[in-house]
Amino acid sequence: MGTAMSRRTSCGLLGLAAGIVAGWPAEVAAQRPDDTAAARPQETVALDMASEDWATAEGALREALRIPRAERGPALRSAMIAALEAQGVGLDRRGVSAPSYEALADYVGVLLEEVRAMGDPAAIPALVRSPAFGIREAVALADLGPAAMPQALQVATSPESGGHLVADGLLALRVMVEVWGGPEALPRDRYRELVDAAALYLDGPGERYAELTSSSMWRIGAVLGWAIDLAGVLGDPGLRARLEEIAADRAVTRALGVTEEDPIPVLDLQARAAAALAGEPPNPRPESVRPGGAFYRNGRDPRGRSRRTLPGGVGIAG
Repeated sequence: MGTAMSRRTSCGLLGLAAGIVAGWPAEVAAQRPDDTAAARPQETVALDMASEDWATAEGALREALRIPRAERGPALRSAMIAALEAQGVGLDRRGVSAPSYEALADYVGVLLEEVRAMGDPAAIPALVRSPAFGIREAVALADLGPAAMPQALQVATSPESGGHLVADGLLALRVMVEVWGGPEALPRDRYRELVDAAALYLDGPGERYAELTSSSMWRIGAVLGWAIDLAGVLGDPGLRARLEEIAADRAVTRALGVTEEDPIPVLDLQARAAAALAGEPPNPRPESVRPGGAFYRNGRDPRGRSRRTLPGGVGIAG
């Protein structure tokens, strides 16, 4: 794989987003007491987590997991955030190379679990560019408060963002609006920025569409779906008028660049727009990843798909 995570690998890891559940912590906790008797200083473990050598970095992460979360110091917490951020999508920096896709999936999945649990605003850049972004990351960002919104807006609207980052940013923005109490809770200028972000993708084809449709994995339908959801929760009259056009006329949706090969077909997008106009809450729901939510019931993720397990105990959506 080399020192850089490939674009294909970073996009592929996005498929883990809805279903990652860390298996390493339980595995580490099951070790015998004498396995952790000679614990190294946390600062030393933190330094090893930044290593370019896979065995060193992965071993340091496993060592860090043996330390209860409440006992981890600033150096170790910062090292975990930095390790996740180094794997971020669309960055020049690159994280440690893994020997296989499965190993990388385990590594990123565990880092996500730990970084989400910190509730630390310093983790915002790492979370917003996570290679396995999903509803749990969106809720974690929303829970960090208003400081997270500018970075989500940036990745959702930047010409440098690929379709995967745009979709992640739009999902995060929608969840923030819902978690914070609806559009009425937003400052007026911030509300207008969100309206503009949704309109950027719903108003019509342009140069951005050519960029977003260049990837076979992330076609415009995925971006449009999240933009429709965001428009629905914002309730802006101009956005509602556009949703009415999309819901009523298949040709409008096709004109936005959706093709038969798109994973989210035209009819699904029309139905999604109609649901948004009717006030139906978009899925996945933020509450699905709260304690007792659908994510954790019956081994299924928020969209109802079953989970399977990668080597190392990390579950992914099937």
